[in-house]
Amino acid sequence: MRKERSLVWAVMALLAVASMLIASCAPQATATQAPAATQAPATEAPAATEASATEAPAATEAPAATEAPAGAMDPAQFSPDIKVPDEQITLTFASWVHTGEADDAWEVMAKEFHDLYPNITIEFQDIPSEEMHDKLLTQIAANNAPDAAYIDSGTLGEFGLRGALVKLDDFISKSNVIKTDDYLPAFISAATVEDIYYGLPIDGETTGLFYRTDRFQEAGLDPNKPPTTWEEFQADAEKLTDVANKKYGYAVFATDYESSYYFLPWLWQAGGLVLNPDDPNDVIVDNEAGKKAADFYVNLKKYSPADLLNSNSYDGRTAFANGDVAMYMAGAWFAGTLLSEFPDATGKWAAAPLPQDQKCATTVASDDLVVFSGSKHPEAAYKWIEFVSAPDHMRELNLGTPDNPSTLLPPRQSLLNDPKTYENREVLKGFADAMKCAFIEPAVQPKYYVVDEALYQNLNKAFYGEFPDGGTAMEAAAKQAEENLKKP
Repeated sequence: MRKERSLVWAVMALLAVASMLIASCAPQATATQAPAATQAPATEAPAATEASATEAPAATEAPAATEAPAGAMDPAQFSPDIKVPDEQITLTFASWVHTGEADDAWEVMAKEFHDLYPNITIEFQDIPSEEMHDKLLTQIAANNAPDAAYIDSGTLGEFGLRGALVKLDDFISKSNVIKTDDYLPAFISAATVEDIYYGLPIDGETTGLFYRTDRFQEAGLDPNKPPTTWEEFQADAEKLTDVANKKYGYAVFATDYESSYYFLPWLWQAGGLVLNPDDPNDVIVDNEAGKKAADFYVNLKKYSPADLLNSNSYDGRTAFANGDVAMYMAGAWFAGTLLSEFPDATGKWAAAPLPQDQKCATTVASDDLVVFSGSKHPEAAYKWIEFVSAPDHMRELNLGTPDNPSTLLPPRQSLLNDPKTYENREVLKGFADAMKCAFIEPAVQPKYYVVDEALYQNLNKAFYGEFPDGGTAMEAAAKQAEENLKKP
């Protein structure tokens, strides 16, 4: 579920919606208490996808629970007023999540949908996540885009502005199962462009700290007390690092997108921002808070394996799974990966909120189901994404099964409020609670990608010793970014 290629667009899309989320849910700008650590289940198991804030509006309180959509509703009654063609048709659906296995949830749902509408067949287009954006752009330009697709929220924002997606407002108004007020504000807002719905949120996640409880015990640390402050985090990382025996306290990555993405929570926790809220062309990572965060972040290199610097948070998962790295920052997707790929590590790790400085702050990200404007059968395509978005189907896609666990957050408030969602998936509760710490930059900058490029290029240089410290790297990043923003 992890999509490195989409990090910049995901940040950009969620920059614009966090202020809505925070403003609508937080009555005052007060410090937020981070949620408690959660222990990974020791038995059968159970999630997966990743984005942005300010000096900001306060932490987010989840909206009041809406009435749960009827998960047991007859699918034929989801939207009876939306008609589908009588002739035999094939809908193409592009994603990177369909495996093609007989027990794959997407495969099963496609068969159930075909049983409901025998004249409609779903044809999957499997595209690697890192190729999805460019592949779809090429298809759009050639007028042969798929009927529907599973894309990240950043790509939705871009394609919506291009006019490449079907406006879903009319379809949603006729649906008995899609209730926009049941979606978390951050996720449904990320599925809109200029107040028009272009997608249905299907999954989401926040970022947290994974830690090896066995390594904590070996180092004389309490496995039930993960670090909650920067000072505690650094002290623990030092105790957990034994270079001679190739054991490390943390993992950092000095690669494009990775280094800037995992820097953002530290920046926001220190009270910093990337952009001036009043002037999106003013890059302010070189202020006191930005330099403080960068110095702390770059200094973590001493507790990280040198050979992971040129890696990424997905490929680096093995180092945590085998115990070589004791603490790891990642989204909820990582829990599902550990449970499914590394079952021998189950019971040896737990998840906790990120340690904080002045306040708690975490990234959020989401994926959406969309219909392309070039589709010859938009009604049928909508019926398909609506069918997949029904509560019971959404729950299965996000949480998986005991044999195929997943750990993404279903973006419906009714599902997050349902205790059944967390059965055998206790670790997921902490990530849902971490929505209270979701922060997004308030400034909207269409050319944010050049700012991000300056950030990761200079952070990478700092990690490799080309700058004396992180603060100096931020000075260079701010200068480079502002110069590039001025270019046409």
